[in-house]
Amino acid sequence: MMVGSPKSDPPPHPPRVSLERSRDSCPHLPDFPNRFRTSSEVEEVDENFDFGRLRGLPMTPPTPPGATLPAPPRAGPMPFPSPSRLPRVTSVTACVAIFFFFGFRVRQLDCAQFRVLGSDHPITAVVGEDVVLPCHLSPRLNAKNMEVRWFRSKFSVYVHLYHSGQDHYSSQMPEYQERTEFLKEGISVGNLSLRILRTRLSDEGQYQCLIKDGNFYEETTLELKVAVSGSSPLLSLKDYKDGGIRVGCRATGWYPKPEMLWRDLDGHQLPSFTESDSQDQNGFFEVEKSIVIQKTARRNVSCSIRNTRLAQEKDSTIYISDPIFPKNSPWMAASFATLAACLASLVVFSLFVLRLRAQHTAELEKRNVEIRERDMEIQKQAGELRWRNTIVPVEEVHVTLDADTAHPQLILSAGGKSVRRGDTRQAMPDNPERYDTYHCVLGQERFVSGRYFWEVDVGTVEGGVWAMGVAKESMKRKGWINPAPQDGILALFHCGGKYWALTFPDHTALVLTQMPRTIRVYLDFEGQKVAFFNVDNQDLLFTFPLTQLSGETIRPWFRVGPNAELNLKSPPSPPRVPSVEEPLLPSCFFLQNLSTGGRAPHMPESGT
Repeated sequence: MMVGSPKSDPPPHPPRVSLERSRDSCPHLPDFPNRFRTSSEVEEVDENFDFGRLRGLPMTPPTPPGATLPAPPRAGPMPFPSPSRLPRVTSVTACVAIFFFFGFRVRQLDCAQFRVLGSDHPITAVVGEDVVLPCHLSPRLNAKNMEVRWFRSKFSVYVHLYHSGQDHYSSQMPEYQERTEFLKEGISVGNLSLRILRTRLSDEGQYQCLIKDGNFYEETTLELKVAVSGSSPLLSLKDYKDGGIRVGCRATGWYPKPEMLWRDLDGHQLPSFTESDSQDQNGFFEVEKSIVIQKTARRNVSCSIRNTRLAQEKDSTIYISDPIFPKNSPWMAASFATLAACLASLVVFSLFVLRLRAQHTAELEKRNVEIRERDMEIQKQAGELRWRNTIVPVEEVHVTLDADTAHPQLILSAGGKSVRRGDTRQAMPDNPERYDTYHCVLGQERFVSGRYFWEVDVGTVEGGVWAMGVAKESMKRKGWINPAPQDGILALFHCGGKYWALTFPDHTALVLTQMPRTIRVYLDFEGQKVAFFNVDNQDLLFTFPLTQLSGETIRPWFRVGPNAELNLKSPPSPPRVPSVEEPLLPSCFFLQNLSTGGRAPHMPESGT
């Protein structure tokens, strides 16, 4: 729609024409009183203006309401005044009168500077593509210094605004942010078109293009329609109906609602049996129609779907062979019964699978909760450990192996600082302190209070089998031993490159970020804990509570299997103790309550 000549005060726009603006653009107009503002007032002045004043003649007083005018004389010719009595009309007076008579109308023609033109038909855009809304001036003036406002229903909230030579986005509609482009390359010739990027369904509707130059403005209205072609028709056999086969045709993702037709091989339209349509959450249409095909009719049918706005059409064809049509057979009822039984079995099986899945999910969630609780406990213990490090000093211990407790097959170094497992048993006195079945050895040091640490070099052989930790001095030395807290042993176990904490009833597998070469054993009577650290990266490996060994004398404990050698170290400097501000987080997660397959492998004792 195109708007023509200026109109007066249409809210919320500014006044169309003011005399001051007209006087600026038309300087030849005289200086009229300030009360003359609009074209309607100007026309009223033109019609009631008394030109007698311009000629200097006295004005005839107006006739009072209800008074009668005197009748003119009935006889005799009307006397014509002598030339001496006629007023003198100079050329200047006549020109002024003529100028006043036509001045205001000429002013309006001179000041109507341009018209705004758009499109006389709707603009069609494809969803997801760009579209240009045309708008230009007539005549094609340079609009660089004009204001160009594209808006929809509200003048103040715009689609795009250009003025003072720049784009403005402060009050832009949110749905158009970063999706509009004012085409400035044509602004010098009056082309004020707007490009909308990545068109959406919500962009459909009317748009106003308003051009303002000073107090003068014009506008035009355009209509944008959007469309999109969705999927091709999907044909499917639904069921048997009235002795024939019901065939369905379904298509999704179309806008606006498309036309769907069934046709035979000759292109003749066929009536539909059922039809339905719906819109998804994004506004796109899903259309479905079905038709019943009889055995005696033509088997070739096609379903076509058409977008009327884009003039695009998609179709699909199906041919139904004779064996598919229903037959009057006694096996039909049995077939349906079998099919129903199969469906029922499938439903029961699906419910069973869903139930198992729900149980498995619940078990996983339970284990995740346990892992989180263990992590929280470890962080709590780490925080308490940092606090105790600031209160009670840690004493470095140079552990020496006690040869009187070593299993006869273990070989100790001369200084008692390393141990490995030999191939045969040595001749050793069978004193009460010596282990005779398990390949174990104790350290000479005994602890009852305080805070201590020692370090053990475990080497880099992943195939070695060993265990280390602490044990109560009164533990059993003869016969079978269960290396667990309830039997007085708190230790880590290594086999085949994997680590376990010897917890009860199941061992706890450790997942490490780095394989340790040196392990620090930290014994804290004050905090009632035994902790194991990876010296290489200062990671906390595991923490045991010391409560089960409470009141006992505690000694370092070692167990050596095949291909393993343990070396006791004396650190040259005090250990690095994390400060209160530095977080101490575990480097591994703990998998509790492992199944039998997750239990640590049994360490061979003899005969290897």
